[in-house]
Amino acid sequence: MADVVSISRAIVAQMEAIVYPNGKGKPSVTGRPIKIRRGWITEADYSGAACTLGNGVDFITVTDLQGGWRRIDEPLGRPWRQEATIPATVSITTVGNTATVVLQADATPAGIVGLRIRSDSAAIPDRAVAAYAVQATDTSDTIAAALATQIPGATSSGLTITVPGATDLSGATGGYAPAVRTARRQQQLFQITVWSASPNARDALGTAVENGMAFVDWLTDASGSTFQIEARGDWNNDAAQNSGIFMRPFRFICTYDTDARENMAQMLFGTEVFSLPGGQTIHTGDGPLLAAS
Repeated sequence: MADVVSISRAIVAQMEAIVYPNGKGKPSVTGRPIKIRRGWITEADYSGAACTLGNGVDFITVTDLQGGWRRIDEPLGRPWRQEATIPATVSITTVGNTATVVLQADATPAGIVGLRIRSDSAAIPDRAVAAYAVQATDTSDTIAAALATQIPGATSSGLTITVPGATDLSGATGGYAPAVRTARRQQQLFQITVWSASPNARDALGTAVENGMAFVDWLTDASGSTFQIEARGDWNNDAAQNSGIFMRPFRFICTYDTDARENMAQMLFGTEVFSLPGGQTIHTGDGPLLAAS
């Protein structure tokens, strides 16, 4: 989910790509050492340590500006957009009142797995359903144990579940698809500032940033959220030249979405499972849903 922090970090990463096109272990685009970070310049950056303005180090800072936020209207309805389905890598087979769980070899555990129980026992309602959202750390044994825990009187041994009160068992598995919808769309004004103790170095670095951003309209943050970035002007600022500091601020407006995310599961016996993995909310249209005891 994008916010001012993830957007700032994405802009910092873009500055690094512009200033150090061959990687940080290689010379910068201007040939001078350059520090890039979120936030603002500090007094400690002026002089003293080796990596300071007074010792020939230039800076680029990225700051979100107070008062630079506004909400943008988005389409009504806020529909869910479903992404590619993540298939189940677990299977379950049944014989009589036993079920066996098997994970696909060399695959990350994923999906949902369930048992529908036909029963004439008072302890287990007929057509009751036990469902489990598989976690990446699961094994066949832990999945079997998780299902058995939900069923009164059931036990698990390794990857096998036994339900003494069942007259018949049916197993099913399904995948799930990540889905996203826009909760809010907004714009935020950011300032990228070039700092140097040399006006010529300030100009060279400022030109590199200007050229590097000239054809950049979209960036993507670490969470995978893509946002629009548009230039809103830049200027040279020599107000601090008596202190040996020369600046070139750039302003960019970023338009990004705050997203809500869910995982939409395939059906199991008329049962839906949401919020996978890590938690689940289950609705059943077939029989009563069992819960872990």
